[in-house]
Amino acid sequence: MDHCASVLLAFPHTSELADNEDYDKAARIHVQKVDKLIKENGGNFPIFAEQLLDIVNPVDHSISYLALLLALVKPPNAGQATLLQRVSRFLLTFDARQIRYAGSAFSELLSRIEEGWLFPQSVAVELSATALLRLDPTGTILTSHHLPLVTLAYNSNNIDAVLALIEKTIVFYPGINLTESRPLSDLRLPPVAYMTPESGLTARINTTTVLKYDLLVGMCFMAKRRWQEAFEALERVVTYPTKETGCSKIMVEAHNKWLLVGLLLNGKIPTLPSTTAQGVKKSYETLSKPYLSICEAFVKDSAEGLKSEFETLGNQFWSQDGNLGLIRFVLSHYQRWQILNLREVYSKISLEQIRTTTQSAETGAPLSSDAEVEALIQGMIDEGMLNGVIEKPLEDGKPAHVVFLTSTEDLSEAEFAKKMLQSARRIKDLGPIIKATNERLATSQDYLRYIIREQKKEQGGGGRGAAHPYELQVEDEDLMTGIMRS
Repeated sequence: MDHCASVLLAFPHTSELADNEDYDKAARIHVQKVDKLIKENGGNFPIFAEQLLDIVNPVDHSISYLALLLALVKPPNAGQATLLQRVSRFLLTFDARQIRYAGSAFSELLSRIEEGWLFPQSVAVELSATALLRLDPTGTILTSHHLPLVTLAYNSNNIDAVLALIEKTIVFYPGINLTESRPLSDLRLPPVAYMTPESGLTARINTTTVLKYDLLVGMCFMAKRRWQEAFEALERVVTYPTKETGCSKIMVEAHNKWLLVGLLLNGKIPTLPSTTAQGVKKSYETLSKPYLSICEAFVKDSAEGLKSEFETLGNQFWSQDGNLGLIRFVLSHYQRWQILNLREVYSKISLEQIRTTTQSAETGAPLSSDAEVEALIQGMIDEGMLNGVIEKPLEDGKPAHVVFLTSTEDLSEAEFAKKMLQSARRIKDLGPIIKATNERLATSQDYLRYIIREQKKEQGGGGRGAAHPYELQVEDEDLMTGIMRS
């Protein structure tokens, strides 16, 4: 055991290392020695691993502590309070710089947690999400851990724990060709340079994983009634570039939900972006007909027609599609959008007029009393859907009115300062992304082709003419992944 302790504690403190190169060399040697130690001790290692955890600090010796945890984190030990505390402590305090050199081991630990048997699911989700964000604070790269983690969060109704993760904008995918001469230890490295299949912190991912992730992110935001974020996530699936003229089952599923979320968000049928392939658009027109019919009924200002479209196919159809709850929500919001549209005509309107001119798509008829109208409108005001106030008369017999308030663009000094601070933070967050993108472009063959063509145009050689010597050597490259086609 003394020999094991000496090996595990051998990694020098940062202050003892001269520069990044020294750190890189020391970390690689230490990983090799720890791996050798585990192999030499074989099945005996778990016997004293727990005792060693008492003397190894998870912050100063993250690589060693992780190796000890993996020897213990197995199904028979699930639920042991002391072990769970140690795993939690490690995930909340590990040195992210060291973990760049123990990516495979770290991924294995995360995978065991994401399987859901080690911790209660709520704890597993929170710890895993925190760990991923500690490794990649920018959240710009989609790893192979994102999908299983968010799936666990959604299925266990622990969506709040992953909100900080799914709110991030994915820019990169594992496997891109990024030329990087700096060692892994360099703290200036963008996450895309070390969150790689080679480091073991992520596996390669395919198109299906990307589509499933964004679909699931959209569903998480739908569950939180955050329609704008849900709409954007679903639209990434709907407009995903495809080589063929058709689209996948996942894309159709996302399109169906995207249509309904679009109604909730803007009260009108959403329009597919111009970047959507024509073949994909035609597939949606055919495969999403029931949902397109719902959309058309929604905007035709006919509560009975919308109710009829819903009931024609029945609960079972919408339930099998996984959209029964969502479409019922659309029905319940139909009258809300009727009320919102009255703003285009009125600045002030009585509750009685609203009751007689709008209908519920759930019943196909107007609400039965002004009190129900008042409750509906007050709910819209409380939720921030409607900017207005309900005015009740002082005299008996006078009708109550809704006054639609106009939004003002005038900001107070404090509000302006807050918006400027938010913009500055966004610009600062974009810095590493822009830098990494520029570095990738500098080695992209397609980008170099483009630069060569532009230079020819500037020199007056607008025609194709003779190829640049470099162009003769360039092969096609998949811009999404940076991987050469075979």
